[in-house]
Amino acid sequence: MDAISLPGWVKQILSKPLLINQYTESEIDELKNKLARFNVENPVASILIPAWNEEEGILHTLISLANTNTEYPTELIIVDNNSTDGTNALLKRLGINVLFEEKQGVGHARIQGLNKAKGKYLLSADSDTLYPPGWINAMINALKQGEKDNVYCVHGTYAFLPSDKTPRWQYGIYEFLSGFVIRKNEKNTPYLNVLGYNSAFITQKGIEVNGYDIPVQRTFRGIARNKGGYAAVDGMMGYRLMEAGGKIAVVSDYDAKVWTNDRRIQIDGGIWKALVFRVQKHLFKK
Repeated sequence: MDAISLPGWVKQILSKPLLINQYTESEIDELKNKLARFNVENPVASILIPAWNEEEGILHTLISLANTNTEYPTELIIVDNNSTDGTNALLKRLGINVLFEEKQGVGHARIQGLNKAKGKYLLSADSDTLYPPGWINAMINALKQGEKDNVYCVHGTYAFLPSDKTPRWQYGIYEFLSGFVIRKNEKNTPYLNVLGYNSAFITQKGIEVNGYDIPVQRTFRGIARNKGGYAAVDGMMGYRLMEAGGKIAVVSDYDAKVWTNDRRIQIDGGIWKALVFRVQKHLFKK
């Protein structure tokens, strides 16, 4: 049913306002109290989210994480990448651990967060994505179970949230077709499936390979279709972890399926242009 509709928990979150000033004080306090679970001294896992000018988007992401059902002590680290809107004030109002990175670029923000993370496992997330209640458990369990086989990194699956420009059924078709690309990548180049909004790795391994440090860093709104082939900091992390002897595994559990904003697709010119580009890039490359 996900091909044409949204899960109930996603609909519930999307029905809520995007701006914090549209909530009552009691609603804000309730969310703050839920998020307080991430203020732990000795976390097993760290969730890392880079953010730039997300005052009108990150609240839904935080609501989804606040509803997690994990038993693992987890810290939440959000790196404000020099936002010019009210992102920083919103996060501080909710009592979130906020780091600041002045140098613009997703990779720079992730490096800052990675070096400060206390958890054994680093869960990579984004500020425009909704996470199911079982997401943390699914990702950590996969890493723990894979350690004996040298699995350093895992990634989940995803679906796109519909927008005014693209209805959900069209994204269902897009995801079905792009699934062929994803499965092809899993065989020989699994690092291409490592995405910043739904992946995880062993923190120390990520620090050792310095995976987020690449010559050209993508800005938060990105470059249409990424023709230069650079700026995939998350894929580079996966690639360097593989070079270091690690394996990458896909987490097929439904709890590892996240729902993300379609603005990346729109930057690439819309759903069908994005699909054609992806197929040409990954299936017919020389």
